[in-house]
Amino acid sequence: MTPAERIKDYLSRLCHEIGVDEKTIFNPTTAAWYFAHGSSTIEVFLTTQKNLQQQPQTFIRCMAPLCEIPKDPKKQFSLYKTALAINATYLGYKISAEEERGLVCIIAERNISGMDYDEMITLIKDLGSWADKLDDFMKNEFTGG
Repeated sequence: MTPAERIKDYLSRLCHEIGVDEKTIFNPTTAAWYFAHGSSTIEVFLTTQKNLQQQPQTFIRCMAPLCEIPKDPKKQFSLYKTALAINATYLGYKISAEEERGLVCIIAERNISGMDYDEMITLIKDLGSWADKLDDFMKNEFTGG
């Protein structure tokens, strides 16, 4: 079993443990699983990129939208400034502008090499907890709730 197949098995196991049909939260078009956590939705997917030695490495990436990017340039600046401060505060997570989607998202990712089930669960749950907290703050602060 490849590491990617192992992580997919872990995600199937998670679906079973939380009592959801994997078919209802997996989107074959995006090859992602969508989990709800409070007011946030966590998108979980695998992505492969080459390292500096041009060897492929596969990562699990978890991301959740926090708020829409405001149209007003002053609000955008304030949002991005706040996002940079959050990036320095909440270690292990990063805030990113997804310009094509018009969203600011929180992201956590990890190379899947050697990842066990508990590590995957922690990555997803922790990201969900921070997303649930930060999406309310960001929406209220920058897009009027």
